[in-house]
Parts: sequence; C-alpha cells; structure tokens
Amino acid sequence: MRVIWIALMLLFFYSHAYAQQAGKRELTSAELACLQKLVYFNECSGKPDRLIIWSEDEDFPSLGIGHFIWYPPNQPEPYRETFPQLLVFLKEKGVAVPAWINSGLPWTSREDFLKDLENPRMAELRVFLLKTGDFQTQFIVQRIEQLLPKMLDSVPKEKKIAIAEKFYAVEDTPNGMFALIDYVNFKGEGTALTERLEGVGWGLLQVLEEMNLPEDRTKALEEFV
Repeated sequence: MRVIWIALMLLFFYSHAYAQQAGKRELTSAELACLQKLVYFNECSGKPDRLIIWSEDEDFPSLGIGHFIWYPPNQPEPYRETFPQLLVFLKEKGVAVPAWINSGLPWTSREDFLKDLENPRMAELRVFLLKTGDFQTQFIVQRIEQLLPKMLDSVPKEKKIAIAEKFYAVEDTPNGMFALIDYVNFKGEGTALTERLEGVGWGLLQVLEEMNLPEDRTKALEEFV
C-alpha cells in the first residue's frame, strides 16, 4: 500500500510541476484523476467498504472518497455538513442519485447504521459512491476554490492580502492543492466558530495566519507543513 501511495504522490508531483511550467493554473484531467486516487487512498485506504463509515467517536456518518459529513435529523452541527452539498453538485452535473437518498439520512444513530450494513440500499450507496469518484473530486476542488473568499470575509482587512498570498503560494506548489484538501478534510476550514476549542481554531485559516510567506514561493508548502 505504501509503495502505491508514494507512486501516486510522485505522479501528482510531476504532472502538477509540468502543468505549472506550461503556465496552466487549472488542474488537468490527468491531475484530477491522480488527485482522486490520492484522496481515495488517504481517506478510505483505497477500499470500497471504507466509502461509508460511522466512527465510534462521532455522531454522524462520513461518506464518499472525501468522507463527507451527513448529519442525522435534528442533530447539532458543529462541523460543516458536506454530503448534502455534494448531492446538489452531482445533480447539477446530471448525475442520477438513488431516490431514497433524497429523503435525508435514513439512520438516526450509529446503532441503526450498523444494523443496516447488509441492506441492499447500503450496497447501492457504496456502488454509487465508487462510480462517482471523479465528480466527488471535482466537488472537492470546487470547495477549495470557493474557500478563500469565505476565509477573507472572516478576517480583518489588514490580514486579507497576506492570507490570499499564502493560500495561492501553497496552491501553486507541487502537491499544494492536495495539501490544502487534506488539511480541510482533517481540521476544517477554520471559519466556523463552532469548530473552535475554547476560542482557538485549528482549521486551514489558522494555519495560513501562522505560517510565514517565504521569499522563494517554491518553499511555500514546506512553510505550510
């Protein structure tokens, strides 16, 4: 597994570096495909059964290659719910969504979820998530691209330029996009007050606030790390 992971990282590094040399900002189809594999291996260990999980220490299931959150009805939402947003994105792309999903999360607790693991609709959901990995990747990238305006709206005027410069500096490095995506999946955006502990945030915004912007922009990812 580790050999596959390293190979994917190298492929993404060189394809992204080539795109930069060619003067392109958009991810190519090859980069998106590689990014999809990176996210799938990182979040799900490359295993279809990990596309649908409900961890013991969480009050919600995580679905898809990016482990998007889907809250039960009337559940407090301290973290940003992303699976319903993904469904909207898929429908806008003309993707057919299993009809039962439109009624909302069918499990009210982890116990209900575990009892339902052998239900045909669970198998249908797993196949659906496996087949739409490319669209899920597009959604993840779109989410990152739309994140910067949210972050800038939440900081004082004097911080806006620095935050934007750091964000773009990281994004433009090889593997920079993957690093941003991975951190947002891990600790959130950093803009929601509910995602803070005793007033202290650990999201992407807080990392960008603390990192230094190197004169050599190729070292931005090192500073981010």
